[in-house]
Amino acid sequence: MDYIVVGSTAAAAWGVARMTRDVDIVVLLASDSAETMLEALRASEVYFPELNARQAVQSGGSFNILHPQSGGKVDLFAVLASDAFTQSRIARRVRAQVLGVEAWIATPEDVVLAKLRWRLDSRSETQWRDCVEIAAVNDLDRDYMQKWAPELGVETDLADLLDG
Repeated sequence: MDYIVVGSTAAAAWGVARMTRDVDIVVLLASDSAETMLEALRASEVYFPELNARQAVQSGGSFNILHPQSGGKVDLFAVLASDAFTQSRIARRVRAQVLGVEAWIATPEDVVLAKLRWRLDSRSETQWRDCVEIAAVNDLDRDYMQKWAPELGVETDLADLLDG
């Protein structure tokens, strides 16, 4: 099963100094891997809402995973294997230390694109600030980002970020 760490945790790897309460993980699910993932969660020392998790892995969506002993929280975003942007993010992911554990994280370009898409409705200044900080300290692949911007609906924000 393919996954990437995204959100604020991935942004921290690319230069954003900000506290977060959880780890966001995107999982690319093939139809035959959903039940295997749920079985692995059931066998571990975590709590997750079974009904929400089942719905998320069957049709795409998110649910929380809690580790009661440590208080740790993961927001898991189950994405169907047909999602082209997530396929691209998975193909481009890189290995890095995440909270002391080797993990696959999204590239800085993919973190920015996802954060721009996330803020389309909210116009979140926190998401925008993360994007500005990532762009300031990384040599971003502008061609890659401009290829995805129209599909994700973030052309204007990306232009403001890259040219501003």
